[in-house]
Amino acid sequence: MKQGVLAGRTEGLRPAQRRQLERLCHRRHRPDETADTLGLQRLAGLSHELETPLTLLVDGRGLGRLLWVGPLETSGRLLERLPGSSRRLGEDWRLLTCCGRSRKLEPGTQEGIVGLDLAPRLWLRFTDQPAAGGHWPAGLFVPSGEGQPWQGLEEGDLGELCGRDPAGLPFASTAPPFTAPASMAPGDRPSARGAPAAGQERVLLLVLTPSDQHQAGREIAELEGLVRSAGAEPVGLVTQRRRQESPQSLWGEGKLSEAALEARRLGATLVVTDRELSPVQGRNLERLLDLPVSDRSELILDIFAQRAASAAGRLQVELAQLRYRLPRLTGRGQSLSRQGGGIGTRGPGETQLEKDRRAIARRIDHLQAKLKQLSAHRARLRQQRHGLRRIALVGYTNAGKSSLLNALTRRQGDQAVVAENKLFATLDPTTRRIDLIAASGPPVALLVTDTVGFIRDLPPPLIEAFRSTLEETLEADGLLLVVDLSDPGWPEQITTVNAILDSLGSSVPRRLVANQIDRCPAGELERALALAADVVFISATEGLGLQHLRDLLHDWPQFT
Repeated sequence: MKQGVLAGRTEGLRPAQRRQLERLCHRRHRPDETADTLGLQRLAGLSHELETPLTLLVDGRGLGRLLWVGPLETSGRLLERLPGSSRRLGEDWRLLTCCGRSRKLEPGTQEGIVGLDLAPRLWLRFTDQPAAGGHWPAGLFVPSGEGQPWQGLEEGDLGELCGRDPAGLPFASTAPPFTAPASMAPGDRPSARGAPAAGQERVLLLVLTPSDQHQAGREIAELEGLVRSAGAEPVGLVTQRRRQESPQSLWGEGKLSEAALEARRLGATLVVTDRELSPVQGRNLERLLDLPVSDRSELILDIFAQRAASAAGRLQVELAQLRYRLPRLTGRGQSLSRQGGGIGTRGPGETQLEKDRRAIARRIDHLQAKLKQLSAHRARLRQQRHGLRRIALVGYTNAGKSSLLNALTRRQGDQAVVAENKLFATLDPTTRRIDLIAASGPPVALLVTDTVGFIRDLPPPLIEAFRSTLEETLEADGLLLVVDLSDPGWPEQITTVNAILDSLGSSVPRRLVANQIDRCPAGELERALALAADVVFISATEGLGLQHLRDLLHDWPQFT
């Protein structure tokens, strides 16, 4: 295994230049000194000759592990460049950079963010030529816990700084851990629930907030809930309030630099945005943040993929994911798999990107055919239930629809529908029959269907893929719109659900059912009455108001 590697802009190097760079990469530095002065002067000579910066990464034993040719901000994550298992031993790293022709020793924001990937003990930066009088300008920098990635520790002559003992330098230890500003309200950032579990993905939330602070807090809390439902742990939050969104990346470059720095401090492995990103915007964000980026739609699709239990559910989720990913494919290289002889067949051949697109298009056609069969099957099931009254429970995700179905049907244990306090716990529609007995008339059989929950800005591919499931809602004789009064944003949730139902073409009667009356403030009951005079107040978990709801469902003409 090689001790060190040469990477970066190595194309076009003459063999002699490459040999010199490799010798400098393998040159050993004293552990009790910052660096070997003679070796760095030779590095500066090559940097001047190549007219490009050179960065050497040295471990705690003084061994060179990586020599990067070119600007450091083009290197990506340095950890991925290291050979062998040593990439996991990130103690006492030292960065040694010849800045080339630039006389500015302080690292730029993007370059500084890349340098933080290894959490090095120090960073020695110097120019490619000595100044007048033989003085060789150089500067020592250490990781900063403030607004900038690095803080200057000392500036002076290169020879003097190379003789410093890294262990004896003040502030040369690991940078202080990041703490959120005191001005940030607890509701405006992810809550602290301890350290993420081993192997759990650490997520930084990147949010464009509206002017209304209460609405912004609700949207951030919802995004945090989506991240936790996906099995990840939100560890940080970066917000920006912008009147005009940048078409290239939505966020400003200054805010993205801050987000990249925040991600390094918190050890985030993924950035999740609250807005849907176009393919170009997603690529721009990944380039500027140097981290994988997922938008809100991809996050919801991932949750659906985890929750899909039935074959029909998995089918619909796969179709939605393929429709989402098709325009976001990126090709790598050329695949000459369709070369031939004759007019129209010569040239570069078919690219791998084109093959991937064609394969996904074929898979989408196949899934659409299966969904048509699924839709026909559900239509036959509805015909068999002809003559029975049908209602569907609709509402925002985690509003208590499944709990209400269990309470109305008095099902418990294995016979009950899964009801959990998390977003999108139920994907597949479940229909149960209940027999309603009331003093005002004969018994009535009723079919009640629990449907998938809605959410703000539901991804269009998801709505299209789940159209066969949503037919259970569209074909019902009436809808019970379940809302959780303990959620501060329930009025906006009602507006969202009604808008989605209207977009689907639903015209059946709707009745508002206000759930969680045992947990909501008293003023919410009056707000619900002002919104809908015929609202039904219940608590599905405590059994409050259920008999009144059964009586209303029994007396169906008044309901319609």
